Amino acid sequence: MSEKREDNFESRAFQTTVTAAGLLLWVASVADIAALREPTEQLTLLALVPLAIIVGMFPITFHLPSGLKFTTEKVSFTLSDAFTLLVACRYGVLPAVFLAGLEGFLSSRATVRRLSSNLFSSGMMSLAAGAAAAALAATLTYVFVGSNSFTAVACALLVASLTLLAVNVGLLSTLLALRHGDAVLSVWRKNFTWAVAMSLPTSTAASLMYLALQSGFVVVLVVGAPVLLTIYLFHRQYRDSVRSRIDALAAAHRQTVEALAVAINAKDAVTHEHVTRVQTYAAGVARLLGCAEAEVEALRAGALLHDIGKIAVPDYILNKPGRLTAEEFNQMKLHTVVGAQILSRVEFPFPIVPVVRHHHERWDGHGYPDGLRGEEIPLTARILSVVDCFDAVREDRPYRRGMTREQAVNYVLEESGKTYDPQVVATFLAHLPEFEAEIEVMRGAPAPTFGIEATERLSGAALAVAPAAGLAEDAPHAPEAAHASGERPLYDLAAALAACQTEEEKCAAFVGHLGQVVPADTCALVRVNEETGESRVALAAGRNASLLEGRAVRQDSGVTGWVLSNRKPLFNSDPKLDLPEDAAAHFTDYRALAVAPVAADRVLFGAIALYSAALSEYDARHQRLLCEAADIFARSLAAGRTEPPTDATAPQPKPARFAVTTLESNLTH
Repeated sequence: MSEKREDNFESRAFQTTVTAAGLLLWVASVADIAALREPTEQLTLLALVPLAIIVGMFPITFHLPSGLKFTTEKVSFTLSDAFTLLVACRYGVLPAVFLAGLEGFLSSRATVRRLSSNLFSSGMMSLAAGAAAAALAATLTYVFVGSNSFTAVACALLVASLTLLAVNVGLLSTLLALRHGDAVLSVWRKNFTWAVAMSLPTSTAASLMYLALQSGFVVVLVVGAPVLLTIYLFHRQYRDSVRSRIDALAAAHRQTVEALAVAINAKDAVTHEHVTRVQTYAAGVARLLGCAEAEVEALRAGALLHDIGKIAVPDYILNKPGRLTAEEFNQMKLHTVVGAQILSRVEFPFPIVPVVRHHHERWDGHGYPDGLRGEEIPLTARILSVVDCFDAVREDRPYRRGMTREQAVNYVLEESGKTYDPQVVATFLAHLPEFEAEIEVMRGAPAPTFGIEATERLSGAALAVAPAAGLAEDAPHAPEAAHASGERPLYDLAAALAACQTEEEKCAAFVGHLGQVVPADTCALVRVNEETGESRVALAAGRNASLLEGRAVRQDSGVTGWVLSNRKPLFNSDPKLDLPEDAAAHFTDYRALAVAPVAADRVLFGAIALYSAALSEYDARHQRLLCEAADIFARSLAAGRTEPPTDATAPQPKPARFAVTTLESNLTH
């Protein structure tokens, strides 16, 4: 799958050929004027040059359209073509070439400061003017048999105007088609269709000025100035409407990106900082490797949207801390295909779909979804895979600690030539200090949100709405599929909590009885301070309990921090990932970890963490029992905080005794 480039051999050869041919024709026109023209004609032509240049100083620039969107390629219209046609009609082919070539160079220079483009513009205009003047002369000679009536001249000027447009658009479209690998005829047809309406008024202006010229030069100015001004204003109004459409499309694309970003964040949390860093890395590498600006924009959007397909992957697979089964991994692989399908429905003005579909391909051909190898993989996808991996492995995850910078560099180097494109890796690492300096500068600036925001929570009224068919009992209160052997410890726990008066007593009872519900060598109860938002281990029991009790727990670090932040349980991560380095050394023989949030009625009280050296993992039954125990404890804390109503007739809140009654019923039936 080859990459499209702004420059290639074919386009450079074509540009050089047109430039050389046009400049040769222009030099011939200079020689003709200098050697064969009368001094009065020479002075007249020289007098027209500044007038044409002044008119050319007010170009109307348009983005070339492509389907329902506009490309970054631009084309400029000036009203000096009317003077070119008038000179062709009055003085012949070579004087028209002289004026058009000179004006083409100067007007191009006013908009693009690149000599090769300026010379190409001059050559193209020279060839187009030569062809137009020849068509005009042929029409007058062979169609109207030498007649110089106004009707004959007007028709000839119309033919010349169409010829000028056809050659101009033809040469420019051929260059663009060769640059981007498109069909020449198709590009020419598209551009000619919309450009013809922009250029036809030029022949009308030339015809009117020719008619006025019969009465003198002053009349030409009186008639020509209003006509040219009207055409200019029409062109500018059309250009502004086109630009407004481009801006509206660009805004729609930005809003689409942000909407998709919200969808991603709902399934797979992404940080602003990660996106910003990956965008900086990817854009920098892409420019160093000569990617087009559209590809750079595709990488910027791809840094945010490349995992959009994960909305089709079940949560339990995304959040699974251990290894995936073959079936689970096959489901995970689908996120590349689904993401590409989603984004292909949006007509982005940059090629983002190949980035999303192929960012998991490998250089050695062992990637997915298409098993592409080497340079078959789109360059943009190769770039994103390197920079995204480098940044991702440096971030902490609930199931692993982040690598250091040196470790991440070594990892990318080890995978170079296997997973990653060696050229991309070498370019990225060679310029890594520059990218990091750029990121450091951006730290002080307001960070873009990219549409990434916290998912809105349901209101109390929404939570109170029940389905038409009614609700089933909550699992902790009616676990029909639960094992009876696990109900008795839960019953004992609920009874112990019901007998407690203070939160401190409930915490002690919960930690004391939890070992009967779920086996563990160490238990740590983390409480959240509602005033400060800080989290700390309030109570610990078992081996090494003294190392844990009282330690602060950050909600952006470690397994327990992740559980507190996301209010979701997490099981079977490496226990050492949840501990500071000084404590981790005492837990080297621990193999299993289970953490569950303690929350009820949208209030987060904390989390409970169990560490085990005897178990290799906490199975599904352990996980269920721990979640039920945490729920019973949370409801007990919530019930204890509910103030009794002053009205004796008001309904009383359900205390923890409700759990005791339900569990007792389950045990005796």
